Amino acid sequence: MRRRSRFGTGLGRHYLWLLLVLAGQGTSVAADPTAEQQYWLELTNRFRSSPQAELQKLVNFSAPGVWGTPKSDDPSIVNALNFFGTSATDLNSQFASLVAAPPLAWNSALNASATTYSNLMVSNDLQSHTLDGFSLNQRVVNGGYSTNWLEVGENLFASTQTITHGHGGFVIDWGDGNGASPGFGNGIQSPASHRDVLVDSAFKEIGIGFQSGAIPGANVAAIGPYVVTQHFATQFRFDGASYFSDAILTGSVYEDTIAADAFYTPGEGIAGVAVNVYNDTSGILVASGFSNSAGGFNVSLAGLTDGVVYRVEAPDTALPAQTFTLNAHTEDYGAPVIFYDNVYSSFMMVPEPGSLLLCLAAGMLMLRTRSRRPLC
Repeated sequence: MRRRSRFGTGLGRHYLWLLLVLAGQGTSVAADPTAEQQYWLELTNRFRSSPQAELQKLVNFSAPGVWGTPKSDDPSIVNALNFFGTSATDLNSQFASLVAAPPLAWNSALNASATTYSNLMVSNDLQSHTLDGFSLNQRVVNGGYSTNWLEVGENLFASTQTITHGHGGFVIDWGDGNGASPGFGNGIQSPASHRDVLVDSAFKEIGIGFQSGAIPGANVAAIGPYVVTQHFATQFRFDGASYFSDAILTGSVYEDTIAADAFYTPGEGIAGVAVNVYNDTSGILVASGFSNSAGGFNVSLAGLTDGVVYRVEAPDTALPAQTFTLNAHTEDYGAPVIFYDNVYSSFMMVPEPGSLLLCLAAGMLMLRTRSRRPLC
């Protein structure tokens, strides 16, 4: 892995674009995340919501700052920790100071730019942030992201073994750390830039791009099986008087039938479920959307404000409604931007006894009639 690249911009640099008021422009075709990409997004948001708890899921400590046996339940993570000689003491100490961040929402344009860059790493057989000659902001805009961007960031990993391995690599940030010891020092990159960008509250959107073609057998650097690029960004809009970075409601609708662990697993997502947001006091519908093909959803909350209780419902699930209030604060980007944090909501459906048999029967009927697969 290499350290991330992250760029910010003052609003003054985009004054001409502001005059055009072109928020969210781009030519890329929207793409749903795959089930694996949605899973990685869910893992990332779980980390952002509680960094210390996520570390406990990725590694084992027998005592604070002391490796357990094994060091992780994932063999690929164990191999990396052993190879770099990652210090349990330093890792535990660094995580003690991490602060939770609001969730990230999926962005198809960032997925497009990230996928393009992953393919470039494969074709060049290199892991580097500079392969295309573009700055990072140019890279994401070329993928279709808004020219009205406030922040952009990038993570790369060209030899990801599994989703958990890649997620662990960015969160732990194993690698060549500073230190007096020979070799890899404390075995944690310094600074821990991949981890920093993952938990940076300034970022609101993400695209996770895997390579879309076969990896040549002669490759020695970009070898996969997953060559992954993560692009992070935040955008704004201008209403003629003020600048806003609006909140996005993100999350997933899934049936906990594969892992039965109360967490999204690839293959559990349910597509086409309506997600509605209401003013909880007036009952007025203020925003809505549908879960995508992987079961994830992203509902724009543009125009909604803090100090109001909102209610989220997914009526097709028959699950209880959830409520939230928006957190607003002002960020200085050369001009004040009213910055609304994203909100996370998840609807986990637990099948009733016997429903799996009904799904199986429905699936057999589908094979016989070639009709549309029912939701089970």
